Amino acid sequence: MYVEALNLKKDNIDKYTRDEIKNIYKKIALECHPDKLTNISDENEKKIKIDRFKKASIAYKNAIDDFDNYGKLNYTNCDYNFDDFSDDYEIYNNFDLNFWKNTYDGIFKDKEIIKNTFIDVASFFFNKGLKNKNYYNPSTKIIKHNINLPITYYDLCTFNKRKLRILLKNVKEPVYINICCKNEYPCLTRQYIDDDSIEHEIIINMIIDNDNDNISDDNDDNDDGYDNDNYYTHNIISNKNIIDLNVKIDINILDYLIGCVKKIKYVDNTYMDINIEPFCLNEIIIKNKGLLGGNLNVKLMFKNITLKEWNKISEKKRKRIIKIIKTIY
Repeated sequence: MYVEALNLKKDNIDKYTRDEIKNIYKKIALECHPDKLTNISDENEKKIKIDRFKKASIAYKNAIDDFDNYGKLNYTNCDYNFDDFSDDYEIYNNFDLNFWKNTYDGIFKDKEIIKNTFIDVASFFFNKGLKNKNYYNPSTKIIKHNINLPITYYDLCTFNKRKLRILLKNVKEPVYINICCKNEYPCLTRQYIDDDSIEHEIIINMIIDNDNDNISDDNDDNDDGYDNDNYYTHNIISNKNIIDLNVKIDINILDYLIGCVKKIKYVDNTYMDINIEPFCLNEIIIKNKGLLGGNLNVKLMFKNITLKEWNKISEKKRKRIIKIIKTIY
């Protein structure tokens, strides 16, 4: 069962050494131990990582037992039932607490840190939860990386995921991170352990940028974006990162007198109808059509007749129009 839990190659199962298995488990523990997940807000993602940590811990204990008993991994192609962890705690019934302390002693240099701040694996299983709130403090310094990621309105109104390829200084292999901007805005934090067991904290700051040249320099929370025929702006209205979208629609005198329905292209590339009542110049507010729970504010801009348009009609018709307007005023 440790083939899947530790992501081992089945064909080379007898070639793995004890140290290699320990290093594989070490990386999983550093990434998935519950103490390491305090920056993850997605409960489903957190659950997946905790489950992976539990499975890896059980698999690691069995793998080390194989080394002790057979001198190598003794893979028998038996499936292991991880469906109910409460049934799997018997592997710890006669557990040696020193086994886990020695395991983490090899991973973290400071024994006091292991003893005081890193929850014992066996205790975690028995308690079935986190009662110790003293979060893990690594003995090695975490290297932090701040990355600014330009995003668009489209990124914030769809659940599409973007796959990022990140190159970290002095790290050989690129780091791949999948991000759903709508769920993670304005910031995503991920932990990464490189092949040298150095821990990195990757902080991705999402910056709204719709490739518009008329971005306001006065206020970072009021930026502009252009989407074909519709010019959108946005403003962040609270510390909850609720974002209102603003758009302007031109109406002429006929639209004003009899009302109309204007079709606009929304930031998710769909089209929506805006119903404009007669004699209306007030801003139209459409609830929950902004970003992340914000509103869409539609400002009506009265478009007057231009001289070019006026000259398109005959002089006789112009006189008639003027006469009608005089009767109104």
